[in-house]
Order: sequence, then structure tokens, then C-alpha cells
Amino acid sequence: MKDYEIHKFKFQGEGIRIEKSRTYFHEECTWQLVISREATEDDLNNNHHLENIGDEIWSVVAEINSCPYCGGKLREKPINDGEFCLFDSSGFSVEII
Repeated sequence: MKDYEIHKFKFQGEGIRIEKSRTYFHEECTWQLVISREATEDDLNNNHHLENIGDEIWSVVAEINSCPYCGGKLREKPINDGEFCLFDSSGFSVEII
């Protein structure tokens, strides 16, 4: 089994990816929807903790069974109560909410 894989879909928006990777929740690899926001020049001007354009400000990671965009089935054995987490990287350190 691969440790990292990206699911490609036709209308993939900026800051959105679906990946299979070692998870934040379990030891095994799992499919996850990742939505993130990257710093812009305005963000750097308004937050002294941010250093570079393109640095991740925050991300939400949620376990999924199928692709919400193309409907493709991603896992053989579906999960009923997928976990999710918010990572806030806008401060001095990453805060997991």
C-alpha cells in the first residue's frame, strides 16, 4: 500500500485536495478531504507571525469514504463516523482545534 496518494478530480478548486496518507487520527493510511488557506500579501501585512506568501494559514482535514466532487468510491470498507480536525497555523505555533 502506498503511504501517500492524491485523488484527482475534474473541478478541483484552489486549496482543496483529496489525499490518502498517514492520518492525523490513526496509524494506517486513510482517505481525507483537506481544505486549506494560504497566506496572501495582505495576510502578511496584517499578521506578523506569517512569513511567506503561500504559507498555510489553516487547514481542515476530514476522513471521507467517497469523493464529494466526482462521487468516486475511495475505500472498500466505509467508515460511519469519520473524524475531522482544524489546524490553525496563523499564530506563533500550530494550534489543533
